[in-house]
Amino acid sequence: MPRAHTDQERQEIRKRLLTGGRDRFIQVGLQKTTLSDLAADAGIGKGSFYQFFASKEELFMAIQEDEETHFKRALVQDLDQAANGREAVVTLLRCVATRLERHPFLQALLDPQVLGALTLRISPARLQEHQADDRAFFLDLAGDWKQRGWLRDHVEPQTVFDVLVAMFGISVQRGLLGSDVVQRATAELAEAVADRWCSER
Repeated sequence: MPRAHTDQERQEIRKRLLTGGRDRFIQVGLQKTTLSDLAADAGIGKGSFYQFFASKEELFMAIQEDEETHFKRALVQDLDQAANGREAVVTLLRCVATRLERHPFLQALLDPQVLGALTLRISPARLQEHQADDRAFFLDLAGDWKQRGWLRDHVEPQTVFDVLVAMFGISVQRGLLGSDVVQRATAELAEAVADRWCSER
């Protein structure tokens, strides 16, 4: 039976599981990664893994959430530099369009097998909560811009979110379209959307 760890040890082991899991999932994928691999990378026995996560899919989900937290934190820092709504909209759309380049771990979510495994091993309530949190973040961002007068009256926060999803969809097709095409297209679309959405203030 695995021995109990101190709080400090638990924090350090959890951090090693997140870091090692991220690297291994990027290198070989969720399907080919074993609990033994993850435990060994973290310097613990296989049985100790379950003191931290119920499954490798739970670890994967925790890493995904950590990656998205970093993405959002960096995005907010970039947006804080915007002097007006137009700059903010262009920055937002271009950051979302390059999200996969800046956070390669998230590319794993494009694999149907990964999505299938997460759907089977992660509770629907947990998945829905994750999606709702992501949506709420961007809706709050757009709502704040409306209050500042950065967006025209006809622009609803839900519309902003829908366009962000579409821009991310373009980046997903980077392999098919080519990086140069995606870069030029997203830059052009970001400028055009900013023209349509943003007031003069």
